[in-house]
Amino acid sequence: MDFPGYERPGGRAGIRNYVSIIPVTSCSNELACAIADGAAGSVPILHNYGCMRLKPDNDRAHRTLAGLGSNPNVAATLLVEMGCGMLDPEAMAQEIAATGTPVELLSVKSVGGYYKAIEAGQAIVRSMMAKASLQQRVPLPLNTLSVGIKCGGSATISSAAGHPATGYVVDTIIDEGGTAIFSETAEVIGAEHLLARRAANEQVKCDLLETVGRFEQMIVDYGVDIRGAQPTPGNIMSGLTTIEEKSLGALVKTGTRPLSGVVDYGVQPSAPGLYLMDSTGWPCHMFLGMAAAGSQVFIFSLGGGVCGLFPSQPGAFRTPIVPTIKITGDPTLKPEVSFFDYYAGTVIEGRQTKAEASEEFLRVFLDVVSGKPTTQEYSTYREVLDMFASGPVM
Repeated sequence: MDFPGYERPGGRAGIRNYVSIIPVTSCSNELACAIADGAAGSVPILHNYGCMRLKPDNDRAHRTLAGLGSNPNVAATLLVEMGCGMLDPEAMAQEIAATGTPVELLSVKSVGGYYKAIEAGQAIVRSMMAKASLQQRVPLPLNTLSVGIKCGGSATISSAAGHPATGYVVDTIIDEGGTAIFSETAEVIGAEHLLARRAANEQVKCDLLETVGRFEQMIVDYGVDIRGAQPTPGNIMSGLTTIEEKSLGALVKTGTRPLSGVVDYGVQPSAPGLYLMDSTGWPCHMFLGMAAAGSQVFIFSLGGGVCGLFPSQPGAFRTPIVPTIKITGDPTLKPEVSFFDYYAGTVIEGRQTKAEASEEFLRVFLDVVSGKPTTQEYSTYREVLDMFASGPVM
């Protein structure tokens, strides 16, 4: 099975053809926006990461930004920096270049000030965009795809329609030799024994149980009741009462294929298959990590809740270089169906079987990876993305 995509170096495939502008630290967000405003069609990736962090967080941020700059949906990247900071922009640029992605580094300090940096940056980006515009979509196999999956607004209804359709797409991609990544380590707690049964081998099983166990021990060490954080107030309003209930529903979206491995945050899997990425459940953290790990498309399966009442809410679901396909199976969200790319509530209404809805959603998925914009891609909203950090701010 093929789809029309952009051929990238190293056998990679893009489903979009962006030129990205990435601030090395949050201090350069304004510069990235100013450059993008004068180079229509370029994409600034705004984030909140700055100085005064320690090495583990700095290493994770470096890995994330380098991964974003070399995501297959990016035709070329401009890194912008102040000329100071905790991260090493030259090393970051070298890592991006090593993937075959064209990259340039622009320093405010080196070019002689803010306005000169805007002028120079716009010239660089326009040149990159001119070259990117010459690239054409060509038939590429589905095994070049990596899909990141996320659920939200979890409710008792979640696993009845939207999640099974998502799981069907995941199974299809993996059967074709592709990759799928899911995250939210906390949302495996209570169901890890079921996921462990799907482990490809004993090492994967041990890695899974160690990762979930470490996360659970952190909760115990804090000595707190996690209800209200997991499940969230919205989950509780929708009928879920325990993390175990939430986890059982969340796993449905991962499909039925073997678990191939567990990866650290922002780390690209070394082989095709299904992977758990160790991360928080905060959508911005997750989507940034999966984009940094090479995912070209996201599926967000919404069970219900207030976040379905907004076109891009939370805005962090719109990581700008990776389209997010929004699906819901909740009939109460039918008035907001235009905010979604697929409505699976027909299963709940008795108008379709799960199999019929799943096949239809697969066609929607294939249309999106072939170039059809998602509902969120029409948005002009810019979110300052929250970089995952676990250590102290000095």
